[in-house]
Amino acid sequence: MQRATQLVTSPEVGPSETLATPEEVSSPTQRRRWRFSDIGAWLFQDYRVTYLRENVKIKEAKRFTFLRLGVAYMLSIAAKRIPHAAMNTEFDVTALLEYGKEKEHALHHSGAAMTNEILFRRAIHKNFSAFFVKAIAHALHHTPCMNAFLDYSPLRYGGTLYQAEDINIGVTVHTKYGVIRPVIRNAHQKTIEQVANELRDLSRRARRTDPEELYRGAVWEYMGPALRHLDFRALYPGFLMARDMLFTRRKAEAEADRVPAGQKLAVHEILGATCSLANIGMMIPGCQTVTVLAPPEVMMFGLGDMHMAPRVVNGEVVARCVISLCATMDHRAYDAGEAFPFGTFMKRYTSDPGLIYEWKPGNEI
Repeated sequence: MQRATQLVTSPEVGPSETLATPEEVSSPTQRRRWRFSDIGAWLFQDYRVTYLRENVKIKEAKRFTFLRLGVAYMLSIAAKRIPHAAMNTEFDVTALLEYGKEKEHALHHSGAAMTNEILFRRAIHKNFSAFFVKAIAHALHHTPCMNAFLDYSPLRYGGTLYQAEDINIGVTVHTKYGVIRPVIRNAHQKTIEQVANELRDLSRRARRTDPEELYRGAVWEYMGPALRHLDFRALYPGFLMARDMLFTRRKAEAEADRVPAGQKLAVHEILGATCSLANIGMMIPGCQTVTVLAPPEVMMFGLGDMHMAPRVVNGEVVARCVISLCATMDHRAYDAGEAFPFGTFMKRYTSDPGLIYEWKPGNEI
């Protein structure tokens, strides 16, 4: 029977670290080192996993990175403890596309030189990520129960929902190292150009950042308030980090290690989100289903792709461009009826995109 895993050949391990078996390590011809971190992979292992490892040919065994380990732990806790409720809504965005085409036509026939500013404005009307980040921030301004974080402890204090004045949207960015979530702060108080510039800058720096280093820094950042308030639940993430640093000893990503610090994300740029947005429509066709919340946030959005669909307009079936938006809430925090106005405002902004594109500081939000 071929063994399921390959062998550890170096004490410095990369993200694709594989495990050695006891038989292989004891073989005098192999000269490979038994690592202390392998013990946890063999002792007390799920018997079903053990059976599959012994009876199924394995292509590769990839040990979790610290980023993947942290995400798995957070999602497991959230899925177990939070009563999720979700709604998937489609918005007609035909007016949004037509608005972009009109602006593109006007810029093309204006006779103005194609400066970087003009090219950037054209890009904003073709890529709608900044529009939806800002539109969601505006809608959250009018539905404050969704832009909040929850302190729920029935035995200690009961529960408190903190409705935030700051609207900080954590936007998921796919990188080759994994998903990183930088935060766009108060997009409802910025112009569309400022939001687009910030979104582009954060996304670029996220793809140049080693997530292991970044999220270890986040654990240390959280450790301070945890110890001050005697919240010992933070000790477990600290234990995960310590174990990863002491026993796994992964090498820093060489490419990210060469990037100057000013071109990487800082820890404070991934913390402080009051809700999250996953834009899967940029990656694949389809709509987002129920998303698992990142506590103590009480709201997460999933944006699907733009596609053509039949709609009834003035009594006739016509082709319209639509996009799906999935909203997942923590049902402990509030009743769904309190969030219904959010959809009304989103419909208003997608039907009249000039309210977002032409908004200036001082205008009504």
